[in-house]
Amino acid sequence: MRNLFLCAVAWICSHTALFAQVNFTANDVVPPYSEYFYYGTNGGYYWTWDNTSIADIAAGNRSKGIVGIESRTFRPPIPAEFVAYYNNYNISLPGFQYAYGLGVREITVILNSPAANERDPTFYDQNSKPASTNACGQSSWLFKNMYTPIWDGGLNGTPYNDTNYCAKYIYEIVSRYKGYTRFWEIVNEPDYDQSQLAWRLRGQAGNWWENLPDPCSLTNLRAPVFHYIRWLRIAYDIIKTLAPDTYVCPGGIGYLSFADVLCRYTDNPVDGSVTPEYPLSGAAYFDVLSYHSYPQYALGYWSNANGGGFVYERHSDKAAEKYIEGKILYDSLFALYGYDGVQKPKKKYICTEVNIPSASFDNMIGSDLAQANFVPKAFVLSQKNDILQTYFFVLGDDHPNGPATSSFQVMGMYENLTNNGPVNNGPGYRHVLKNSGKAFKTIANLLYKARYDAAKTTAMNLPSNIEGGAFRDTLGKYIYVLWAKTNTDFSETANATYSFPAAMNVTPELDLRRFDWSVTQTVSRIAPTNIALTSSPIYLSEDLDILPIDDDKPGPPPPTNNTFAVNVYPNPATAATTLTFTIQGKATVNVKIFNAEGQLVKTVVSGKAYAAGTHIVPLPITSLPSGAYYCRWESDKIQEMRKFVVSK
Repeated sequence: MRNLFLCAVAWICSHTALFAQVNFTANDVVPPYSEYFYYGTNGGYYWTWDNTSIADIAAGNRSKGIVGIESRTFRPPIPAEFVAYYNNYNISLPGFQYAYGLGVREITVILNSPAANERDPTFYDQNSKPASTNACGQSSWLFKNMYTPIWDGGLNGTPYNDTNYCAKYIYEIVSRYKGYTRFWEIVNEPDYDQSQLAWRLRGQAGNWWENLPDPCSLTNLRAPVFHYIRWLRIAYDIIKTLAPDTYVCPGGIGYLSFADVLCRYTDNPVDGSVTPEYPLSGAAYFDVLSYHSYPQYALGYWSNANGGGFVYERHSDKAAEKYIEGKILYDSLFALYGYDGVQKPKKKYICTEVNIPSASFDNMIGSDLAQANFVPKAFVLSQKNDILQTYFFVLGDDHPNGPATSSFQVMGMYENLTNNGPVNNGPGYRHVLKNSGKAFKTIANLLYKARYDAAKTTAMNLPSNIEGGAFRDTLGKYIYVLWAKTNTDFSETANATYSFPAAMNVTPELDLRRFDWSVTQTVSRIAPTNIALTSSPIYLSEDLDILPIDDDKPGPPPPTNNTFAVNVYPNPATAATTLTFTIQGKATVNVKIFNAEGQLVKTVVSGKAYAAGTHIVPLPITSLPSGAYYCRWESDKIQEMRKFVVSK
């Protein structure tokens, strides 16, 4: 006998709302992701540039005649202390609207930094307990009152509890910016470690695999990790209520051991243990793992051969391999905790900071060619390894006074931007592409809205000394990216020859574009056999149309206190087989059923127009096997997603 329970939910707007905690977590469902891979950047801060002009040179602004690098997704912060200072939650909306008009999509937003009067004033000691003295020299950097209720049923005219400052901040930001944003990062680099313990292995003193991180060493938290997990839990509840098909992420973590911490502990403020009030670990409260990768720090290993010593592999392909290795290791760790796609949904991944420098510091990798090679290699491997979006750090170099003194000053796609911009009495748009920027612009332009094709890549039968992949654009045409893999320390010299297999029936001639095509616009014709490759990726196509960018389109309108509402609940008479919804205005509706992995199982309603009123839609679930699913109801105005369980 089949039993289906479609859990009740209501979306009732402004002043009449009764919100409750969502009835699922990332242990149950992860929303599907079907958007394109966009080529992302972190903006940076440079004197004589503002957010608008930075957006111009990142995405490009055709209406102003400003050339950019075709970056189509950004990663801006909206700190709580920033909106509090201006007493204006809408302060960043014009910038988001402007970027949307430039074709920027799938934005990642960083949520962090409470205002001083809303920050927890407690000092915590190395045991994560309140300290009677100035243990860390600084009090917590997280919100106070996070353990008060999230929702209060509208007692003060808002659906959230106004004294839970974290809930208030997240609700007000998400309700305004959800139309522009896909990923929400909770605190930038929450595991930033000044103790050097995060690197340590099991068995070593103070390691994070077997010990709690010391609040004093968590530079961006200064609080027990349980409090950070509480922030994740609050964010998950609110974000999934307001924008269920967006994603909650830890804010770009750098240590595998910290991911393990999030899997081990709950938000229990006493000790992070499981109780009825705190039943789940931190991993239940994020769908996507956002991580950071600076592979220059991981290109050496110890060898006992020849008396012992470090062996270095400082070249672009090893750097790209180490970048991807991070994602693979995180995925393996989460699988140990049941996030394997069988017991619980697998995590999805984005990388919100990655790069190598264009100059060498401290005997680490760094050259103009190495960086220019690394950029497209990282982007190609991201897509081959199911990383949804990748954001390079950073848009431009920053060393205004003489030569650079650190690697992070020369990680840009542009030469030094400081004092070369159009605002604050600057000289204008004096942005000059580096070779890394040319490489970025080329791949972002050629592969715009093209999807990685694993089957076609397999058909290419790439040998071990060649890397690359096949990408299919929206017109059904293919473009192939190929390069010879580097394998020598501190060298970008590599050569190989490749021929397309005859079974692929590739045309007698291919268009060839090199890494700097975005600047030179040079295209040559070559045969599909005996193609000479170097360490710099090339782009081969049979008949490529360069797709236009979706710019000059206005973004979603600012939020209003509209009266549109929807109720999703089982019909009492036939609860197992119907969806009932009520709308207060006409709408075009989609109803879809997804499995726990976020894969589409059935499309029940597609683009159907409904008038105002109550409507009953049959749910064709009789063929579904036992398991957890969720039904997503969506229109041009609102989206709702709720879990249901099929048992036989």
